Amino acid sequence: MKTKHPNHGFSLIEVMVAVLIVTLGLLGIAGTLLTATRSASSSYLRQNAVQYAYDIVDRMRANAASVNAGGPYTASMAAPGTAPSPDCTTSSCTSAEMAAWDVWEWQSLLRNLPNGQGSITLTSGPNSTTTITVTVQWIDTPAQTTFNVATSNLTPASYTVVTSL
Repeated sequence: MKTKHPNHGFSLIEVMVAVLIVTLGLLGIAGTLLTATRSASSSYLRQNAVQYAYDIVDRMRANAASVNAGGPYTASMAAPGTAPSPDCTTSSCTSAEMAAWDVWEWQSLLRNLPNGQGSITLTSGPNSTTTITVTVQWIDTPAQTTFNVATSNLTPASYTVVTSL
């Protein structure tokens, strides 16, 4: 008489279910990694914007005579024009020429950000102080695509520094 032996091992359905579960787990990990990468890119852009904003403020503090005299430390949200003359990195400049050079060089640096632009406004305050408002704008595509913003609706991110001199 023949005896029946119970089946041993996995069936094909069990293997397919296990592969499906592993695949879903790997897709979840990939999605998390993609979101983390976008967040890191966004943080990097914001860090650069903060650095650029404080860079121009430090340049203004180094050339305070031009700021207090109402010098050319003003800029609108526009691309930098042609380089002012003289080139203050290779020749000596007056404080007004240095201010114009600083603004041009700063606006040129902002082009390292996606659609990066910046503005500077000076306001006279009490006790002979000057209030400086520096705004840096850029398109933060990594952050906005994380939240599924359509490419046609991207809005500029901005960082503003307000300080007195």
